[in-house]
Amino acid sequence: MTPEVKCRVANCIYWQDGACHADSITVAVQGAPNNSSAHNDRDTECETFQARA
Repeated sequence: MTPEVKCRVANCIYWQDGACHADSITVAVQGAPNNSSAHNDRDTECETFQARA
């Protein structure tokens, strides 16, 4: 079963009624190389985000 991914970024093209509907989601540590550790939630960013036109 695919997990439900909740989202509050309404101007993303994958956002629909409070959920993310992208085929895949990439979350990274802001400004850091691959496989880095986050200290808190503000260190993370969703690289899947694309603004609505």
